[in-house]
Amino acid sequence: MPLTRKKIIRYSLLLLSIIAIIFLVRPILHLTKHMYFTDVGFSSSEKGFTNDVSRLNRSPIDSLVLVSSTADSAIQQLISLLSYARTNHLQVSIAGAKHSMGGHTIAPNGIQVDMLPFRALTLDTTTNILTVGSGALWSEVIPYLNHYNRAVSIMQSDNAFSVGGSISVNCHGWQHNKPPIASTVQSFRLLKVDGRLVTCSRTENEELFSLVLGGYGLFGIIIDVQLQTVPNELYTYQRITVPATDYPDSYQKYIDQNPKARMVYGRLNVNKKDFLQKAMLNYFEYKAPATKDYPLTDPSFTKLKQSIFEGSRNDDYGKELRWQSEKLFTKTLTGNTYSRNQIMNESPALYLNQSATRTDILHEYFIPRKNFRQFIKQLQQIIPQHQADLLNVTIRNVYKDEDTYLRYAREEVFAFVMFFNQPLTSEAEQDMTHLTQELIDAVHKLNGTYYLPYRLHATQNQLKATYPMIDTFFQNKLKYDPQEIFQNKFYQQYKNTKSTVDSTTTLR
Repeated sequence: MPLTRKKIIRYSLLLLSIIAIIFLVRPILHLTKHMYFTDVGFSSSEKGFTNDVSRLNRSPIDSLVLVSSTADSAIQQLISLLSYARTNHLQVSIAGAKHSMGGHTIAPNGIQVDMLPFRALTLDTTTNILTVGSGALWSEVIPYLNHYNRAVSIMQSDNAFSVGGSISVNCHGWQHNKPPIASTVQSFRLLKVDGRLVTCSRTENEELFSLVLGGYGLFGIIIDVQLQTVPNELYTYQRITVPATDYPDSYQKYIDQNPKARMVYGRLNVNKKDFLQKAMLNYFEYKAPATKDYPLTDPSFTKLKQSIFEGSRNDDYGKELRWQSEKLFTKTLTGNTYSRNQIMNESPALYLNQSATRTDILHEYFIPRKNFRQFIKQLQQIIPQHQADLLNVTIRNVYKDEDTYLRYAREEVFAFVMFFNQPLTSEAEQDMTHLTQELIDAVHKLNGTYYLPYRLHATQNQLKATYPMIDTFFQNKLKYDPQEIFQNKFYQQYKNTKSTVDSTTTLR
């Protein structure tokens, strides 16, 4: 019996429906699994101990001191604390949001000072300089400035970090072709180990100014900071996809030659099939000034985005799904308008690992533009040889740092921000150590640097080769803190850097 036209259409629609179901079932099941059945179960607090976001630095402490929220009482409290520490030969570490990953906020068996309660905010509406307590989080700073139609000049891409922590690691962000955050610091007040309160700027206590910015809390307690702000503006979102090796040329065309470019970041694919071969260049162009109290809205589709990211952990199908989803989703956003404050007011809760058995670790490497392609090739060769699961690579541009002592941007560089997932086992930690050291070797050959706030896997020689000023940095530490009261695990591991490095010395 011959098929009628109606039956042909009906069978065709049925076949298309079956095909659609086949293609939709797997992603739906995949996302449902990671939306409702994720591995959650770690505890973030334990009496008598402290840790940081890595969950690999569990350490006993003598005591935890929450600083007062008011300036005068906080200063007096800290002066007394430092006197007690000097008398009793106790070490002191300074903590905020604890997002560094190498014990930079921890002095084992010492006193840990929690600065988070100290978060006062005052904007001088004549100079547009923000005075902010070092314990304030960017999630508090952004809405405050939004009311005055101002915005943060330079910060990380997420809002969960403290201001004091951010300048102690000399962070950088998506802000178009800008130096690190130190360039926006007008001055700060520092409580020295002897209990004296001093102001540090480019013209007052200049040496301390450069040492404390990016100095990881080793020279004193930052009380508050004066930061430059910029106008809040409206931007339109744009995005292109290119081969990863074309990224520098695309950046030159769409960003460097674009006077409207304001905020920029890149993304590389991490699925095995075409590992690090594709890139997305995301950028925001100036549209118009924002109005006072321009609305700050909560992110949309948070649970879905979280499930997509969670589903990419140790799952190559999940990585491909995430890449394709991000390509599709960002394409629909092209041309949309966002305020500067809205773009920066994002929480890292979207991707924070809640697993009791695994953790996520950041790496960051700074590569001169001319060596971008060579570094991609090195990553493609080195990373697949190791067990660590690469979840994400974000690319940012950083201009030369003119302000800090331990500077990582000594010329214009591209920052490769890499996010790895690893089991909480000694074997995984050993493998991550080897991976890190191999990557640092590759970076050194390309005249690049690595970022210091993360796991302490670099060798003494690698640290000294990358930061040749480290010996004098530690000498200055003893000059300003001869009793070594201010301590952390970073200092304890690397303070003896007397090994020499020459052209024949291996960095491993």
